Amino acid sequence: MMALLTAATFLGVAHAAEQPRPAFLQPEVLRAAAAIDMTDAQMSQFREAISEFADARISMINKLRRRSNQTDLPRKIRSKTNGLLRKLDKRVLGFLTEDQASAYDVYRNLLKDNMRP
Repeated sequence: MMALLTAATFLGVAHAAEQPRPAFLQPEVLRAAAAIDMTDAQMSQFREAISEFADARISMINKLRRRSNQTDLPRKIRSKTNGLLRKLDKRVLGFLTEDQASAYDVYRNLLKDNMRP
């Protein structure tokens, strides 16, 4: 019985490890975020902005999927995601320095490239 429980636990962990990570948790995206070299206050603001972006994007995708007319859903998701990214840019660039802004651009591009519609 113990061996079965151990095997089930291992399979559950292996299955969880196979699930894709959100775009903002991809290793290259995390490295790019660290490269922005933010202060503690900036990091707090950045985390809040990214959290709100992620929540808004999930909400937007769920709303679009619930609608009965789902023609060209990926295009609609990309379009609305770009709008949310512009809002994120405006917010984040408000508290970053010019040097940090160029590192943020790298982060933003990696984030966008790692998002699935």
